[in-house]
Order: sequence, then C-alpha cells, then structure tokens
Amino acid sequence: MIKSIQKIFFSKVNILDKYIINEFWIPFVSGSAIITGIWLSADQLRQVFKLITMSDAPISLAITILGLHMPGIIVITIPIGVLWSTFLVFSRLNNDSEIIAMRTSGISLIKVLKPVFLFGLLAAFLSFAINEIIVPFSNPLARKLEIYSIYKNPFPNSQKNFTYLEKTSKKQLRRIFYAGYYNADKDILKNIVVLDFTRTGLTQIYSAKTARWRPEKGGWELYNGTNHFISNDENLSRVSSFDVFFIPSGSTPAKLIRELHKPKEMNLFRLWNFLQLQKDSTINTDDYNEAIVTFHGKFAQPIACLLIALIGAPLGILPRRSSSSWNYIILALIIFQFYISQSVCNSLAETNKIMPFFAAWFPNLVLAAIAVFIIRQKAKLV
Repeated sequence: MIKSIQKIFFSKVNILDKYIINEFWIPFVSGSAIITGIWLSADQLRQVFKLITMSDAPISLAITILGLHMPGIIVITIPIGVLWSTFLVFSRLNNDSEIIAMRTSGISLIKVLKPVFLFGLLAAFLSFAINEIIVPFSNPLARKLEIYSIYKNPFPNSQKNFTYLEKTSKKQLRRIFYAGYYNADKDILKNIVVLDFTRTGLTQIYSAKTARWRPEKGGWELYNGTNHFISNDENLSRVSSFDVFFIPSGSTPAKLIRELHKPKEMNLFRLWNFLQLQKDSTINTDDYNEAIVTFHGKFAQPIACLLIALIGAPLGILPRRSSSSWNYIILALIIFQFYISQSVCNSLAETNKIMPFFAAWFPNLVLAAIAVFIIRQKAKLV
C-alpha cells in the first residue's frame, strides 16, 4: 500500500495534475487576500489609526507600517487560503461529475489527490520562504517605525531581564551580570546585580541602580550600589555601599544584543545561534521557550499547509444531491481548532507547562488524524 502511494506521488506530473493544480490558484489567492484584508482591518488597521492619532504620524508612514505587517499576516492566513481553494475546486469538480469520470476511468482517489499534495507542497514552500526571508526583515522594521513615530527617537537595541556570563579563555566562569534592563546602544545596565568569582575563596556581589561601560578604562562603572563580600569563612563577610565603583571587564554584550531580536523576528540561522548561546549559558533571557517553539514552528507551519490541503479536497467530494452546508461548518471548525490549539499550545510551552516540540507539532498531529479519517471515508463513497 505504502509503495503504491509512493509510486503515485513521485511519478511525473501529467496533464490532469497540471489542470487541477492550475484550478487552485485563483481561489487560493482570492481567499488568502480576503482573509488577510479582514485580519488587517480587525487588528493592524486599528493599531495604525491609533498610532496616527497618538503621534500625528503622516498617512504615508501608517500605510508603510501596515504594508510591513502584511507578510507576517499572510503566513498566518495561507492555510485558510489552501483549505478554501482545495475545497472549492473539488466541490466544482464533484458537481460537474469530473470526479466520477476520473473514477470510472480507473483513477484511484489517491491518484486524484496527487495534485492536491503537490499544491499543498507549493503552498508550504511559499509559507516557509515568506516566513524565512521577508518576515525577519519587515516585522522589526515595522516595530522600529512604530516606536520612532511615537517617541521621535531611533529604536534602541535593548533587552529586559538580561543575564550575561563573562568567561575566561578556558571557559571558566568569571562573572555573572544580571540586568533588569540593558541598552546596547549606550551600553547602560539598569537594576544590575554582578556576581564576581575572580578571587579564589571569595564571592563578591555588587548591586547598583545603573552601570555604564567605559571603553577607555576597559570595564563597567557602577553607580549608587552596595558591595557584598562573602568569604568561605563566614566571619569575613561584610557589606559596604558606594557612589561609584569600577569593575574591570574584558567584554561588553553590546554586539551580542544587537544580534538579538524577538524570536518570531529571526530567521532559522539567527534563531539557531540564539538557542546555542542560551544552551551554552553565554546568555539567559526570558525568550528561550518562545524561541524553541518558534524554531519548530518554522517547519510545523508549512507542513500544516500540506495537511490542510489533504483535508479540504476530499471534503469537497459529496454524493450526488447531497447538501454541502455541513461541510462549510466542518471547514470552519477545522480552522478554528487549528488556530486555537496552536495558540494554547504555544502559550503553555512558553510558560514551561508542556514541551516546546510537542506544542509546535500537536496541531499538525490533529490535522494529520483528520486528513486520514476524511480520506478513508471519502474513498468509500467514490
């Protein structure tokens, strides 16, 4: 059975396959455009008009921001367009008795679904390409323009709840820097705590309201803080306060921070490097779980397009004189459960309630089960 399916799907594309694939594009583009327009109107358009009223930003800037948000929305709406187009095309083929003609000619349902598989594959590549090439450029730029229009200042490279580890050339831990806020443009740390292990037998803990990188001195200058000296011998522990205190350091995380974006704004290469830095304990941020989910989602989202195509097409095949109204409800329920399960699973993974790998792929497992069930049911009817 598996070998026969492989033979069908990996055979050459024939005239029938090309005919069915060409039928998909118009409903796919129109369906995706309608949903994208609704999404823009419901969410982004409201935010853009709010931006205009708050900051007196010009209309041209608002339209630019709206356009920059569009690729990210298109990636989300592509699965809906795939489901809609495959369902409509196969409904038409079914109503025009073309499906019956194919079946009476000895063409199996699996072979009929071959162009659906190819179309789903093309949609998957399209989704992956947009999410990998365009979104990592457009989303950060949109965010920068939004903040610039409000504050009239360049967008700062910053990170909240940032932990940075300073190590020796032999990978031995020297210091741990924790900052409630870090601005990489100005090399300023706020609400900083530094654990210093450079002295044998003595741990020094520095806490300060702010700290600034001093390149001419080669280190950090801390302001308004306290020193905690903790020796292995508890009797030698003491605490003192300071107005200004200097910590020599061989590095600043500014360059590293400039390379970081929100996980959903990174491409695969940068996302992988970000995860490796977290894994090697070079940095530690609040975005780690979100980054893992996003990494797996880079592959799970395109695969969802393929699975949804294999659901929409057989749903369009109905017995003669039967109503398709229930199938429209089923379509809506499938899309609803997909996006809801995706949102719930991602939220649970980001709060460390479930494994990120499971969160990214669980909605696809549900889609795969639905696809297998529907194809088996329709194979009995035609």
